[in-house]
Amino acid sequence: MNTHAEVIKELRDMFKHGATPSRLIRHIVESHTGERNIHSLIQAYFREAFGIPIVRGLNPIDDYQHDDLRYAFLNEQLVHEMIQRRSEWDGGTADGTREVGSWLDSVTASDDKQRLRNIQSVNLPDLSECWSRLTPDEQHYIQRSLASAHGLYEMVKVLSRLVECLQRRLDEVEAKC
Repeated sequence: MNTHAEVIKELRDMFKHGATPSRLIRHIVESHTGERNIHSLIQAYFREAFGIPIVRGLNPIDDYQHDDLRYAFLNEQLVHEMIQRRSEWDGGTADGTREVGSWLDSVTASDDKQRLRNIQSVNLPDLSECWSRLTPDEQHYIQRSLASAHGLYEMVKVLSRLVECLQRRLDEVEAKC
C-alpha cells in the first residue's frame, strides 16, 4: 500500500478544479484497482495530499466503489479543513505562483482557535453595556458561540463557491452537447 506522487498531484489539481472529497476517493480507488486495504490508502492520500490527519466517518470495510451520495457528509467539514491547510499543500506552479482562476482563491478558512482569538480581540458594541456584568465563563461562552457561528458562515461560503464552480463546469458540459 503505497501512495504515488502523480496521484497526489492529480488529487490536488482535481480539488482545485472543484472535485469533492467523494470524487477524490473514487479517483484513489480507480488509481489502485485490486488494492485490498483501500481505507488506509484513502487516509494516506488525504494526509499526504492535503495534510488531513484523518478522514472521519469512512467505513473501513467499504470498497468505496459507489457513485451515490453516501459520502456527501464529507463536504461539511473536510472541504473546509482542506482549504484551511491550503498553504501547506498548494505550492502552485513550477515557478512558485498559484494557478489563477481556482475557485479556492475566493474563499478562506480559519481554524477554531484562530476564530476564537479574532472574536476575543474585537470589541462587541452590542454587548458593551452588559459585558462587564457577565462572569468570565459567560463571556467565554458568548465568544465561543460567536466563533462557532463564524466558522459555520465560512463553511457556507466555501460550499456556495464550490456549488458555483460545479455549476460552471456543468454549463460547459451542457454547451458541448
